[in-house]
Amino acid sequence: MLTNETATLEEVAAELGRTPDWLMRHWLSYHQRTGFPRRVPGTWVWPRRAVEAFLRAGGVVAPQQPDNDNAGAVDLVAAASAALSLRYGVSS
Repeated sequence: MLTNETATLEEVAAELGRTPDWLMRHWLSYHQRTGFPRRVPGTWVWPRRAVEAFLRAGGVVAPQQPDNDNAGAVDLVAAASAALSLRYGVSS
């Protein structure tokens, strides 16, 4: 398994300043409220890049808007591009 591509429950909880137990009980409501990334189905790991982008965005990403309602939405493509630029030193 590509462990560097995923972040464990313990790693993610530590970055959020929470306990692993709290994250296990509240991750779905936290996702719905803040836009926190979804975990890999059937596991307690998260896509590392998605968690890093979430944390770089200040820990709050606006929940997804209905289709064609872009008012106030966060540009997730721009956030991912910024994360890649930071990682690889590429400027647009």
